[in-house]
Amino acid sequence: MSKSSQNGSSTTTATSSPKMEKFSRTIHLDEIVLLGLLLLSGAGIALTDFAPSKGFWYWVAMAPLFWGGSIFMEWSRVKQRGESRFKIIRRQIIHWVGYLVAVHLVFLLNYTGRMNSADAGLVALLVLAISTFFAGVYSDWRIIFVSIFLGSAVAGAALVEEFIWLALIPVVVIIVAAIVWWHYRKKHPRNK
Repeated sequence: MSKSSQNGSSTTTATSSPKMEKFSRTIHLDEIVLLGLLLLSGAGIALTDFAPSKGFWYWVAMAPLFWGGSIFMEWSRVKQRGESRFKIIRRQIIHWVGYLVAVHLVFLLNYTGRMNSADAGLVALLVLAISTFFAGVYSDWRIIFVSIFLGSAVAGAALVEEFIWLALIPVVVIIVAAIVWWHYRKKHPRNK
């Protein structure tokens, strides 16, 4: 805030503070991370649909990326909540190692012949959707949008496998519209 004097009176004008600029920059980076996770998820869905046997390695590779995205988005809010960064990293590591174990068990069912490759890929995707949902619950609520996208992909594949991409297009549009709307509302709040 800056003060100026005119005719002996003092007025205060608002200026952009460095903390607000850093917050705004963090919001933009968070949205880029979310978009990246959505795009990687879409690539994984396509891979699982067209080459289910390769889906295992893709979903295993997603664990560190989703872990990193969750940590990145949660990192800036650590001090606000009064948590230690070590506790957050430990919680996220345990969470995503649990995801890896679950995916390994799914593909163990595939390897032993109890589940076919296409179903194993979809169940691995479901495990990622649930893991991402819980990461969003205790990390950053916006990560839940990624889990909704992933869960919708599983539901779409289960209901209409031939038309999965047509089913995903409205979901992607809704998610992107929700993120844009949320960002717009933050920049232009209503005055009641």
